[in-house]
Amino acid sequence: MRRNIVKCTAVALVAVAILNGAVPVETQAAKKPKISSRQWKVTVGQTKKVAVKNVAKRTKVTFRYGKNAKKTALVKWNKKKKCIVVRGKKAGRATVQVKFKTSTGKTTYNCKILVNKKSAKVPAGTSKPAGTPTAVPSTTPAVTPTIVPSTIPVTTPTAVPSTVPVTVTPAATEGPYKTYEAEYEDDNMPVKDIYKDCFLVGAALNGTSSQTMALNHKGMAGILKKHFNSTVLSNLMKPEHLLDKTATLNSADGMPVCKFDTCDSALNFCKENGIKMRGHTLLWHNQTPEWFFHVDYDVNKDLVDAATMEARMESYIRQVLTHCQTEFPGVVYTWDVVNECICVDANSFVVTSGGWKLRTQTKSDNDFEHDGYVPNYWYATMGETYVEKAFMYARKYADPGVALVYNDYNVFQTTKMENIYKMVEELKGKGLIDGIGLQPTVGMRWPDLNSDKKDSFKNCLETYAKLGLELQVTELSFKLQMDPEDIDDEELQKQADRYEEFMQLLVDEDSDNGGPCNITSVTVFGICDDYPLYTDNHQNLYLWDKNCVPKPCFYSYIKPGLDLLASKEQQAAAGAQR
Repeated sequence: MRRNIVKCTAVALVAVAILNGAVPVETQAAKKPKISSRQWKVTVGQTKKVAVKNVAKRTKVTFRYGKNAKKTALVKWNKKKKCIVVRGKKAGRATVQVKFKTSTGKTTYNCKILVNKKSAKVPAGTSKPAGTPTAVPSTTPAVTPTIVPSTIPVTTPTAVPSTVPVTVTPAATEGPYKTYEAEYEDDNMPVKDIYKDCFLVGAALNGTSSQTMALNHKGMAGILKKHFNSTVLSNLMKPEHLLDKTATLNSADGMPVCKFDTCDSALNFCKENGIKMRGHTLLWHNQTPEWFFHVDYDVNKDLVDAATMEARMESYIRQVLTHCQTEFPGVVYTWDVVNECICVDANSFVVTSGGWKLRTQTKSDNDFEHDGYVPNYWYATMGETYVEKAFMYARKYADPGVALVYNDYNVFQTTKMENIYKMVEELKGKGLIDGIGLQPTVGMRWPDLNSDKKDSFKNCLETYAKLGLELQVTELSFKLQMDPEDIDDEELQKQADRYEEFMQLLVDEDSDNGGPCNITSVTVFGICDDYPLYTDNHQNLYLWDKNCVPKPCFYSYIKPGLDLLASKEQQAAAGAQR
């Protein structure tokens, strides 16, 4: 009874307050969000802000693109300024449905977008007309040309015009492939210029054969040339692609023979365009043919003894390094000498004399050819010494200044981190290693990136930094675990936020900006979603969509770098005024 009296009293008080004007307007009758205009005109490369009235703090704003709208324009919600931001991508018309969701209901508007072509570019050496849009904030230095290492012979590359559509014809020698056309229209500041004061920025060239390599896709080749100063072959420089079995069986000295048809085109592309390459990888328990470890290279015979295997190892490393350094001098700046040899899974490791856990076998889910458990044939033939021997021969044949690196995944997991640290510390003491390749292997929710937790990526960076070696982020990607048709603006924004948090962490931790870590390169492990030359496509990972259009995560990926450039500009201006 008392509870009902209190309730009635409260209702009465609210009613009186409304009559007296004491209750906020939104309590009386919340007004619907209202867009200032439903027809938006913008120029390619420019942005337009569309004001929205009556937006409450907890209003959820989403966008549903019409046909081909994402190719035409990028539409985002600016929560702080309560406006819609429209950026022109490609000349044309499009429609976007804007939905406002509040506690009281939904309001939907259908809006039209007209994207006009850019005006002709001003010739070099002339002044810029007033009112011409600038893609880079005024606080950001002008785009500088990519610095080509002096050791790399330079030929003039064929430029990919940023405004000219590039039609891609998939290779016909291997298939089946889906019919695919891509356009490369990108007026953004090159990523390599944005992060020029921090580290090299790279993107992996995906592909499982010469025919499916990403360079066959002209849009992605254009992106690589414009935006990146580093790359890596995700598959085509691994032993299974370089070892020539037929030639090996006929070799005069019984040593393995290498071929380089799968990687030479990429190396030449890098040579011609002033792009550096990470060499990936010399030794790995996966993607190394089993016959390489057997007597007479015959899997039906016994494994060879340690001395024979060591001779084969040295011959292989010598051939690979000599070829790359002779034919493409200065291109390969680092080598993943050994890849993923630390294992903390039960029954799959042996504790070495140095106290770290060395992989002895691999599970089927970490192997590309076998079922069940497969031996680590390097360990089976040479024992624990194979890791040190690999670095020893890499050091013997590598040019001065080429970094020798150990590369691995789950580098932030505490147990694995302890073991990697022990192994690397041992190799460093012998002068055999220069750095650690850190595969983020991270998801949208795990692990923590920038926190003080033991298994956060921040702690991972700072722990390895104590070794005094360079750190290279080698396989960066954040995957949306869902079907492409289920991905909306909200999910894309979550992915974008993750990229921004990670890149901000790297900028803050980098020694060039006062942090404790000598971060020398950061590589995104691919360029575009829905890679068109694979039959089994990788989805929802990267900075560009399947049409070579920058995704929201691209702009988040570059934001920490742009903020850093702006800050340095402000500091320089302040110093000049003193």
